[in-house]
Amino acid sequence: MKKLTILFFSILLIAGLSCKKSQTSTTLVITVTDGRTGSPAAGATLFLFDSSAGVLSNSPKYSATTDQSGKASITIAFVSQYFVVAQNATGKNYYSGLIPTGIFETQTEIQDSPAQTPAGVIGGVKFQDTNGDGVITAADDVSAPVVSITANTKNSFSTTIY
Repeated sequence: MKKLTILFFSILLIAGLSCKKSQTSTTLVITVTDGRTGSPAAGATLFLFDSSAGVLSNSPKYSATTDQSGKASITIAFVSQYFVVAQNATGKNYYSGLIPTGIFETQTEIQDSPAQTPAGVIGGVKFQDTNGDGVITAADDVSAPVVSITANTKNSFSTTIY
């Protein structure tokens, strides 16, 4: 009877361990370009968030730094999407809800663009008029750029910082 009891609990233990699900991981390669120069953004810091709440609370799930070619390869747990924020000393791909689209190069370009606060200046960041009303305001706020992930594959994402 004692041997039977030990055998029974051994089988339960083995069955319990074999049913444990392993977490699926995948690789994400992110390429960051400096929009001011068109060059790879070496040394840019990348933050991956698994929710928009994580972006708002600045609680990244992962972080990495790009190499000389502007790339970073990160092994991540599989979730269907991550929010990606990239930044370096001179630029970002996301400004508290606003998406940069370029740099103002002339006064005419500033005058022909949607008004923004603070006012655009030559060499300053130009933002996307998401709602098309001709003015950059809180109404243009969007979530950070998102990368969709496919499990067990090498996923790629590119972003530009301004």
